[in-house]
Amino acid sequence: MPTTNTLGTLAATGVFHDALALTLKRLPFIRRLASDIAPSMGFRGMPFNIAQTLKNYNGAHTVSDRSTTGTYAKQAGFAAAADQTFTLNKWPYISFSFTLTELNQMIDSASNADARQTVIAKLFAKGFNAFATNIVNDLLAIITAGAYTLSQVAAAATIDHKKLGSAVDLFLSNDTLNEAPDAILSIAAFRTLANGLTAIANPTFNSGDIIRTGVINEGVSGAASVSRFNLSMPADAANGILFDPQSILFASRVPMEEELPNDPVYTEIITDPATGFSLLLREAKDPMTGEVTRTITALYGFAVGLEKHLVRIIEA
Repeated sequence: MPTTNTLGTLAATGVFHDALALTLKRLPFIRRLASDIAPSMGFRGMPFNIAQTLKNYNGAHTVSDRSTTGTYAKQAGFAAAADQTFTLNKWPYISFSFTLTELNQMIDSASNADARQTVIAKLFAKGFNAFATNIVNDLLAIITAGAYTLSQVAAAATIDHKKLGSAVDLFLSNDTLNEAPDAILSIAAFRTLANGLTAIANPTFNSGDIIRTGVINEGVSGAASVSRFNLSMPADAANGILFDPQSILFASRVPMEEELPNDPVYTEIITDPATGFSLLLREAKDPMTGEVTRTITALYGFAVGLEKHLVRIIEA
């Protein structure tokens, strides 16, 4: 793998990195999953088994009475989660081609703060947002009634802190760790909840900030956080989900690429420091036209973890 940028476009690559960082900020839920994330190389179909870590926390432990047992015997009837093996089966990518004029504009923007932000916004709108959305959709695809049996009825038009609290209660009654869940709501459910929170006469709740930013910065009704995805929730969780790290398994690696002698493609691994999620940046230049093609790609997989550690919020 080349260690230097042979195209001489370090400034443009810096702009590209900033746009990628903006993309990764849209994926904070990755931090809250049972995961195996590394910047090392992997291949499509690479198997993983994260369930072993879940067993340590979620077995049906029994507290015994020493005066009755007469010894510190190993408990009987330990029920551990079944092994769950899954693979890296998702390999999305997006590619951009830049003319020499466009590339020069990107390089020039490195010394022009206003131009730099314009280029970053253009890149994000051009495809980086679609890349992040693709990852979110792959996550949502595994959330079905068959995979996660717990559900709470809370119509989007009527959801408030009380109904969210009822969903949290259902979650906690089935979670052996009693860990506060995170909530991700549909657009409509989130807006109804936020509007209701601003009307609560509670000076300790930062309701004014909700009005200003549209963001709920604090936990609500026992949920550690409340956020939303600006896209359609799955049919079996139309109004949202409550989940903890044991509910969804996630693994990612950097795609293993075959390298040929004198390969003209420059490659670089870009890692998000907040989540550890890594992408591969590939860059190639046409020596005749000066056109540069940049591609970002990632290799990952999602799988169902512990089914009762996720509550689906449904319409009816």
